[in-house]
Amino acid sequence: MIILLALVVVIVVSIIVAFLVTGNTAKQDYIKIGKDEVPSVKLILGEERNITGVSSSVTNGVRTKEIKYSVTEHQSEEMFRYAQALVDNYGFYSLNDSDFTGDRGYGFEFAKESSEDGYIVIVRIDYDRSGYTITLSRGVGTLTLIY
Repeated sequence: MIILLALVVVIVVSIIVAFLVTGNTAKQDYIKIGKDEVPSVKLILGEERNITGVSSSVTNGVRTKEIKYSVTEHQSEEMFRYAQALVDNYGFYSLNDSDFTGDRGYGFEFAKESSEDGYIVIVRIDYDRSGYTITLSRGVGTLTLIY
């Protein structure tokens, strides 16, 4: 009886943790990284997407969050819309040429000054036939625009 009760408690706790890690990220409009918030795919595209993995780390003072999504029928178009909204509506600058044609795209990066002096926030978009990944990074630095 005690073993069965312990097993039920472990299962319930596992479900709650899984919901908090994946479900909470999927449903929020902004993803918090440090003291900054970056608009979520849901906020910009207007509907939920299936998240297949969430991870976070801190390496050499750079905080990183990676969110992986399953493949969608029009993901290159969706990533173009997401990137365009970052630039047009949320103060990000494109760090490289972003050609979202085709079924693969890697290393599309967008940056903006953090809400905290001396930090920058970078959003990286990668996609292929298996899905897409949004990687958020926040670290010490300044953004210098060269025209």
